[in-house]
Amino acid sequence: MNVLIDIAGVGVLAYAAVTIPRNIRKARAQKAEEKAKAPVTIDAAAYGLVPAAQLDKRHAGPDPEADAVAVAALAGDWRRAAGYLANAGRDWDLRWYRLGILVNAAVEDDSWVKAWRTEYPGDPSAALVHADALVSLAGEVRGAQLAKHTTSEQFEGFHRLLAEALPACREAARMAPEDPCPWIAQITIALGLGWAHDDFRALWAEITARDPHHFGAHVSALQYWCAKWRGSHELMYAFAEQAAAAAPPGSPLPVLRLYALFEHACREAKGPVYDQPFVDPAIDATLDAVARIPAGHHRLPLVRHLLAKMLFERKRYAEAVEQFRAVGGYVGSVPWTYSGDPVKAFVHARTNTFVGWEKAGRPAPPPRAH
Repeated sequence: MNVLIDIAGVGVLAYAAVTIPRNIRKARAQKAEEKAKAPVTIDAAAYGLVPAAQLDKRHAGPDPEADAVAVAALAGDWRRAAGYLANAGRDWDLRWYRLGILVNAAVEDDSWVKAWRTEYPGDPSAALVHADALVSLAGEVRGAQLAKHTTSEQFEGFHRLLAEALPACREAARMAPEDPCPWIAQITIALGLGWAHDDFRALWAEITARDPHHFGAHVSALQYWCAKWRGSHELMYAFAEQAAAAAPPGSPLPVLRLYALFEHACREAKGPVYDQPFVDPAIDATLDAVARIPAGHHRLPLVRHLLAKMLFERKRYAEAVEQFRAVGGYVGSVPWTYSGDPVKAFVHARTNTFVGWEKAGRPAPPPRAH
């Protein structure tokens, strides 16, 4: 009997000797896996960053004048809106940027635009706001979902409003022959109505005859040439490269290469898009452009957002830290707005950038030769 007990005891000890270490290893592996899956966090305030709960989802950067003008317009003060647009002068890209502010307000409530047009029916700026508001309203009606998640009623409203917007844009163009903005507004119409390449090239010729390096026009046209609309990766990259290479000093157009790269990555989320050999040179060219763009330029925040994303993807953390600090507490810009949760997308990239920077010993960004 004692022999049997001794044998059983040895068996228990042998079993324990095998299973206990195995269970310990399994528990450690599970704990490590859970830790790896847990979201990485940092104390944003400790780095002088805006906490996630306080991030601004509406804007790419601060623009208190734009906010004030939009509020005044919605309160019925169309004269302030008219002055805001007129003060852009012949800086056509600034005019386009300011037009976007007014159009957003008009889509929310267009009564002030109607009052403006009633009092000054021959005002080309009022006609322009009205025409581009129709284009934006069409987008609102369609929604941002993929085609398979968009109803036939949404598509019908979308196409009807675009068809209505086209003659409105052409009328605004007739009233201000030198202004490229009524032509640029037609790019979205070309997307939605499926214009052929030759028709789009004819439209593009009208735009570039008035402003060959218009930033907003190039950003919009890139959408036409990308694979998700009427083009391909090859056509998109060729368009971006041509625009970036021809950009004059101080232009933000070199960032168009990064726009194209991001569009490509969105189409092939699991592919090694960011590992292509031209990516770092494209980033470097954009960084060089930023060094020449005047502080306070209306496009600078948008460029910095894309730079922050690309530098993060390339693990160039010290340089990415600079861009994340520069954009501050704003996330209303590409690339973050492509996400269903822009704040989450921004915080993920920002957090992992600062974690990577810490692990590297907080290095300074490499010097740039100009």
